[in-house]
Amino acid sequence: MKQQPRGTPAKSGRAAKLEEIRAIFRAGRTREALAAIEPLLRIDPRDPEMLTLAARCRNDLGQHNEAIALATRSLALAAHPESLMLRGDSYRALGRTDDALTDLRHAIRLAPAVRDLRVALVATLEEAGRADEARAELAPILDALQRSQGSDAALPERIAYEYAKLLVREGTHESEKLIEAIRVIDAALPASRAGSISYLMLLYLRAKALDRAGRFEEAWGSAVRAHASRNVAFDPDALVRATDETIQWWTRERITAIGDSGLRDETAVFVAGMPRSGTSLVDQIIDAHPHAKGVGELDTIERWAEAAGLSAPNDASRVARAYLDEIRRLAPRSQRIVNKALGNTRILGHLSRLFPATRIVHIVRDPRDVAVSCVMGAFGAERYPWTTRPEWVALAWRESERLMQHWREVLRVPIHTVRYESLVEEGEPRMRAMLDFLGLSWDASVLSFHQSRRTVRTLSYDQVSRPLTQASVGRWRNYARALDGIPFSAYPSAHSTTAGVP
Repeated sequence: MKQQPRGTPAKSGRAAKLEEIRAIFRAGRTREALAAIEPLLRIDPRDPEMLTLAARCRNDLGQHNEAIALATRSLALAAHPESLMLRGDSYRALGRTDDALTDLRHAIRLAPAVRDLRVALVATLEEAGRADEARAELAPILDALQRSQGSDAALPERIAYEYAKLLVREGTHESEKLIEAIRVIDAALPASRAGSISYLMLLYLRAKALDRAGRFEEAWGSAVRAHASRNVAFDPDALVRATDETIQWWTRERITAIGDSGLRDETAVFVAGMPRSGTSLVDQIIDAHPHAKGVGELDTIERWAEAAGLSAPNDASRVARAYLDEIRRLAPRSQRIVNKALGNTRILGHLSRLFPATRIVHIVRDPRDVAVSCVMGAFGAERYPWTTRPEWVALAWRESERLMQHWREVLRVPIHTVRYESLVEEGEPRMRAMLDFLGLSWDASVLSFHQSRRTVRTLSYDQVSRPLTQASVGRWRNYARALDGIPFSAYPSAHSTTAGVP
């Protein structure tokens, strides 16, 4: 019998190990699964199944460039629908819609009977704002289910979600499409396990449909029901302490003493702001400029900064250069490349040290509207647990503003603050001021930001694919009863400000 190479698991052992790691991944322990697969890949770096599983872990962690690289290595060894679907999903997350569609359609040609591939294609088209194409792709799936199960049968969870999403996108106040979307969701929910991703997504979409239908109390109840199933824990005092520690460490004197990377490159731009405050809108507007590009919520620096904590690692120049190389690969011809990672507000000290010539755009929105949008949305509760209750959002907003005021006082990089309400109300003047701050000449193409074929993978994706609207300004009034008694901070009336070097 042929002996296995030393260090390589026997075939049966390999299969058992892979299934064990898959079980860990299915249980939601993604980092543990990745840690288990990586040693096996070092032993056999040309195993397509291992590469694909590693790509799945990276994709689940939001490390999409790494996922694409792993899936590409797997596909070079064997063309497989799962690897194509994974790579397509990562392309979609990075806004590379056409690349995502190419991979998904290739996967469908390889496995035309796999329904999940066609549903993924529908989701990609819908998120890219190509609703007509999405409906056309979904229609034969719905027809087949109706023929096999009957017209009254509940749709499978994922299909119910995508169908209802299209209905909600098209629905107007009290329209039949919204009523149908709610019916489809309610029919699918009993088969969904409480607390599961599909259960949460259906409930959040239900809340959105009810909100658009003007049934606000039911909408809020649906969102609260989703959050209750997650058993989220949050320590408000810990957040306040974290802000205190950051402010106490990043003093003007310490910033001067530790110095910076020495790079004077102006390419990297960062957007700071609370979730649901308009960061996606700012990103999409800047991305529409011919000499600028948005890379979404790229977390490369955020991960490094979190590991550094309250310290000043001496590898700042290396990290900065590596980041610039990364974003230039994504946007090789752009003068400004924007990162809107939601953690940027807390790491501006690190960002200013890495990129002393950077510019920061700070978007701020009425905290009551932020609270409603956060509670009604599907954020990752593990990373942002405070998004699940309005009183917690109110606290997080106060701490965010306290931190931003500190950065304005101590950092040597300019910060341009724009009110969301002013941006959607005035449009062009606010856009001109923002582009001027970034050192970009005016270009009318930014007025058509909503026509971009770029996919935006945030809760705002369907809003930034439409022209500016004031529809969400003052939305909190529909939920005033749920916000009653919460101490929200006073909201400044200034349209925009720019803080320069102190």
